[in-house]
Amino acid sequence: MILDTQYLGELANGNQDARRLAEELDDRAAPVRIPAGVVWEVMYGLGRTDRTLAGTRRIYETLFESSTVIPFDDHAARRAGTLRGKHSGSDDRRTLDGADSMVAAHGLLLNEAVVSNDSDLQDVEGLDVVTY
Repeated sequence: MILDTQYLGELANGNQDARRLAEELDDRAAPVRIPAGVVWEVMYGLGRTDRTLAGTRRIYETLFESSTVIPFDDHAARRAGTLRGKHSGSDDRRTLDGADSMVAAHGLLLNEAVVSNDSDLQDVEGLDVVTY
């Protein structure tokens, strides 16, 4: 399972549906992976705030440490760039931002579902998206 930023945010905020899914994933003992682009996006968001978010930062660090962080290599970069370009140039598909295209690329390359309620990801052809 590939975890998206949107899902991690809901976990960090204590969303009960997100927590239930996390418990199900633990019970399945399925591999749980977080793309490096998601780590970047979370840290960017935390870095933008003037408030002290030590507790929130600890929650995210725990999530990162308890999962496998997937590096953004040249294969993922090619796939993400192609996906973003196709979606940007399409009248029928939602536009993917950079981070969403990275998450989708990892899901497709690893043939794993992505956990997210982000409707942009649900529009990626061939990508299995698990909502909660």
